[in-house]
Amino acid sequence: MHTQDFINEMKERLLEEKRTLLGEAVESSGFPDYGRSEEENATEVADYAALKATNTAVTERITEIDLALEKIKKQTYGITEDGILIPEGRLRANPAATTVIS
Repeated sequence: MHTQDFINEMKERLLEEKRTLLGEAVESSGFPDYGRSEEENATEVADYAALKATNTAVTERITEIDLALEKIKKQTYGITEDGILIPEGRLRANPAATTVIS
């Protein structure tokens, strides 16, 4: 079992990452408007597609973080669905990890 100090440290890292990601999602929302020329419109569409992909990745990561925070509340953090303890090194690399790497 992981120590409470370790779990508290991971919780703080998860919360900090979530705050950062929420800020990025807000900053990159909306459709860019560079002008009315064909070239500007093409750039707007390309940038919007990139922003949408980024926002999707940010949303998925926030979901992973929320699940990890929920596991902390339920006192099941750092344990796989199969009941295997996730090593501290893996959780330090990815505090929202849910699997063990062989």
